[in-house]
Amino acid sequence: MRKKTKVFLTMTALVIVLISLGTASIAKSEVSTAQQKAEAFTENVLPIDKSQYNITLDGYFVSYPPDIKDRELNNYKQEHYRYSLASDESDLSVSYTVENDVLKRCVVTIKRGQVLTDRPYSNLNDAVIGFLERYQTYKAADTSEMKYMAQNTDLLKNQTLIAGDLKLKISNGDYPFSGHKTSLMWYRVINGCEYLELSLSFTDGIFTGFSDISQLYPIGNTSVNISKDQAIEIAMKYIQENYTYEMPGNVWVKGFNVNQSLTTAVLSPTVRDSNEQYPVWSVMFTLDHTYPGSVVGLHVIISADSGEVLLCSNQATGGSIESSDDTTIILPSQSPISSSSTAPDNTVSSDNNMTTTIVAVIAIVVALALIALFVKKRSK
Repeated sequence: MRKKTKVFLTMTALVIVLISLGTASIAKSEVSTAQQKAEAFTENVLPIDKSQYNITLDGYFVSYPPDIKDRELNNYKQEHYRYSLASDESDLSVSYTVENDVLKRCVVTIKRGQVLTDRPYSNLNDAVIGFLERYQTYKAADTSEMKYMAQNTDLLKNQTLIAGDLKLKISNGDYPFSGHKTSLMWYRVINGCEYLELSLSFTDGIFTGFSDISQLYPIGNTSVNISKDQAIEIAMKYIQENYTYEMPGNVWVKGFNVNQSLTTAVLSPTVRDSNEQYPVWSVMFTLDHTYPGSVVGLHVIISADSGEVLLCSNQATGGSIESSDDTTIILPSQSPISSSSTAPDNTVSSDNNMTTTIVAVIAIVVALALIALFVKKRSK
């Protein structure tokens, strides 16, 4: 009888251990792909000395798109992660936006002290090149053209560089409480339309953010069959014949007069339900006076391919576009260099591995304690 009892207890212990290990595996899988992408970026791309910081996840939420007619996106879901990085010398906050499991944005906020970088950087050019090299490995995408444009350029000067169909716009500004900010934005120019590929921001030479939507919203149909003048003509006809807006009391406003000299039309990309980028004309009309509801302008978006009016809305507030004293430099184009880099495996942070191990150990200890108690009672 005692032999059977020992066999039963042994089998029970093994079952509980196996269940506990299974529980540990489940806990490990609860770290989503989106979170893995954020943590892989921190580990492999973020130019800070991770060994000097205690990194913890201290914020998470999900956002969905607003319900706007004709502007719906398929399977749209944004996950936002905020990590706190603490050391004796500085405190940082790093925020990530992951959309449909694609990392699209990172923002670093310096809360205290100076950022402890992964290595000394001799200047801003060195910091930009270093980031692009790390990002190329992380994304398994070629950044050689971007590195070429930033290699021997004065990044502290407002200017625009063009090499082939790639355009780099550099903007600088000084801010009282945050220091000197430098923004670098690379565009792929196709048929006159500029598609943003990558943007980087640095504060006093330190990396503070990036954005990349090229994988999330790939370039689709790039046809531009409608000229600027045709777009303005189509938009003008639409607001005169079709557009009205409602005011309280069932009052409908129509019959708009436009100040022709202030009309603008800009060719830019947009995204609709296909999740692909395509070119549209964004036409802005300034009205001859203020209409009911403080409306001073009308905004019309027209497909550059077909001439279809996609959206028309009224603008109740005005604004001005600041001019930048920059220069445009044409660089000789560089043949793309194929990349042999491969993306690193997305790994779960060591903190998560430690947590699952602790869960398993606790479960085993509890199981053995229960068995010991059972044996003790049987022996009495």
